[in-house]
Amino acid sequence: MLATPAEAVVAGTNVLYTLDEHFDEGVLQDVNHDAPNNDQQQLDKADVFFPYVNIAASARGTMVRIDVNTGETVGEWFSAPSGRGRDPSRTTVDRLGNTWLSNRAESSDVDGDGNPDGSITRVGVVVGGTRVNGDGSANPAGDYLAGPFAYNTCQDRDGDGLIATSRGLGDIRPWTNAGGVDNDGGVATAADECLINYTRVAGTNTRTVAVDANNDVWTGGADTEHEKVSGATGAPVPGTRFDLGCGGYGGLVDQAGTLWSARYGTNLLRYEPGGGSGACLDLSHGDYGLGLDPNTGHVWHTTVNRGLVVELDPATGDVLGSFPHGNTFAQGVAVDRDGNVWVAHSILGGGQTTVGHLRTDGTFVGNVTLPGGAGPTGVAVDTNGKIWVANLNTNNAMRIDPDAGPVGGGGFPVGAVDLTVDLGAGAAPYNYSDMTGSVLGEVTAPVGTWSVVQDGGVAGQTWGRVTWNTEAQGSVPPGTSITVEARAADTEAGLAGESFVPVGNGALFSLTGRYIEARATLTAGPDGTSPVLSDLRIRTAERSGVFSCQATALNLAGIVVARANPPDVPCVDDHEQVADVNLNAGILTVRANVLEATTDQTPDTLTGSPPAAGDASTAAARVDSTKVTATLVTIELGVISSSAKAECVAGPGGLAPQFTGSSTIASLKINGVSVTVGSAPLTIPLVIGSLRLNSTTTTATSVTQQAVVLDTLLTDLVIGEAKANVEAKPGNPGGNPCTVV
Repeated sequence: MLATPAEAVVAGTNVLYTLDEHFDEGVLQDVNHDAPNNDQQQLDKADVFFPYVNIAASARGTMVRIDVNTGETVGEWFSAPSGRGRDPSRTTVDRLGNTWLSNRAESSDVDGDGNPDGSITRVGVVVGGTRVNGDGSANPAGDYLAGPFAYNTCQDRDGDGLIATSRGLGDIRPWTNAGGVDNDGGVATAADECLINYTRVAGTNTRTVAVDANNDVWTGGADTEHEKVSGATGAPVPGTRFDLGCGGYGGLVDQAGTLWSARYGTNLLRYEPGGGSGACLDLSHGDYGLGLDPNTGHVWHTTVNRGLVVELDPATGDVLGSFPHGNTFAQGVAVDRDGNVWVAHSILGGGQTTVGHLRTDGTFVGNVTLPGGAGPTGVAVDTNGKIWVANLNTNNAMRIDPDAGPVGGGGFPVGAVDLTVDLGAGAAPYNYSDMTGSVLGEVTAPVGTWSVVQDGGVAGQTWGRVTWNTEAQGSVPPGTSITVEARAADTEAGLAGESFVPVGNGALFSLTGRYIEARATLTAGPDGTSPVLSDLRIRTAERSGVFSCQATALNLAGIVVARANPPDVPCVDDHEQVADVNLNAGILTVRANVLEATTDQTPDTLTGSPPAAGDASTAAARVDSTKVTATLVTIELGVISSSAKAECVAGPGGLAPQFTGSSTIASLKINGVSVTVGSAPLTIPLVIGSLRLNSTTTTATSVTQQAVVLDTLLTDLVIGEAKANVEAKPGNPGGNPCTVV
């Protein structure tokens, strides 16, 4: 089933999804957590798909998307750039809710290879969001949508964090094709960011668009050329082009992956991509609209003007039966899960005004009258099991309730129109295809997905692990699979512009961005067995270590004055100051004024913050003046300052800790005689011991800076000590805060 999340974005750097309410924070497509199998996900038995019908307004050169629940038109888009052929006639929905449409007026050779090409276009989908102006200020009539979104595949091409897209019927954003830059494919000049692909394909005057289980789309044209286009990149797949001299009109892919492509007035194409073999089936098999029975997988095919709809064996192409449908003429056909066959009675013969209704056993139930509707061409089943029909002659679309109307043949309701949507003058919706996604959702692809967007709180967040099925009910029976992919961006709108990358269960990866979107795909086995997703956790890449730091203004034989961050590990911001001291220990007397110690960490917290150049721990100590007296020796020191720093620095192998320390002594007198010191290391022998100045001790994980060290036989004195270290976390030997695990 398709579910809209209660919360569009989940905040956190380490979030576990395991209960019903957790799964509902994401979007469920053809999966459920229904009783008695609560708190886990499994594939739906009865599929539910995106709640839209996508109608090609052929004469206007646009596609219109309608909410099947309300009848509201949520957007309208050009089907091709300015200056290129449009006249779209077929639409089909992929597994991500995007709509592919074909342009039957395109047959030009813009790449100069001597072969004319057709074209197809993909329109993304966005659910939720708030209408705003370009500056982000709220405006119900604004040209942009701002997150959070419940779901989004549209691409924030200009990186402003907003999605520029149509508000509804008639709001068609320009697609200028300035300089012809999109002639040979691309959407660089499309103002609407829900236009995500424009692809030139081999089949001229393209009609066929049919999505397979891998979410790739098969295309075909009037020249009977067919080829596959990648659902991931939107580009033609090399080596897939073929021409058997048939097909090129309406098409679909069945559960076995076989491509069926109709041809008005001539032969039907049946092609098996796996073996690269195919055949052209004769006119006894039908010659126009194609539909799939979601219960049996049987193919249904209309005949334009012979009053019959034909049932075919998908495994062989053999005719299983031919049945009357209540009219001489027919175009589109659709089969619902309740065993009903619906036939659009065509624009031919002056424009018909009914939709035929029969059962899959051939029983004719009756004709559904279309009040105010004429020229029905396309027909499809929506996510609620209702039937949509596009009426070319009257520029409208209608929804049929299959449980309404009078009782007809076999004791079944005939059905009745319960909603009409005006598509506006000049629409001419010549539209028959999988315009709701029912064929793909119910038959072609026995898979389901669950996706969720998580907010890491800071730009450049580093994401590192996704784990799943850590609980006992999680299972992947033989022949089934669960795959997980992820992508990240610094804005929610920017996610759709990033490619998903596969992630291993519990394996470390590196994606950066404030937001991460994870998508789990559940695939059934050949016998329909479903895998079970019991839980899934998304977390950032944790640093493998922490900083430590400490600063001490004065330490006389263990008597400490003004020490910042006494624990040392971890480093924290701290500051200590003492006005003056007068100490005695052993042979030494020490007087000092204005003693100060400071420690600091950047950033203040490492939790949930990815490593970055400049992350550091620092320590600093300062004493304004000091006088040390002992037998035969008097030492006078001016301002003493000392600092130490451990910092993440970018290098050839990535970030690594770098250690620096320095100190200065403004002035020094020994028994009244001035000694020049500065910042260079210096050792001075004395009768009572030795005086070491500006000492730096560096190891692989630390730096210690000592401005003044007086060693005597009985007493040691240290003035101005600063330390900065990196420490590994338990279980991460060699770890440090500049790297992640």
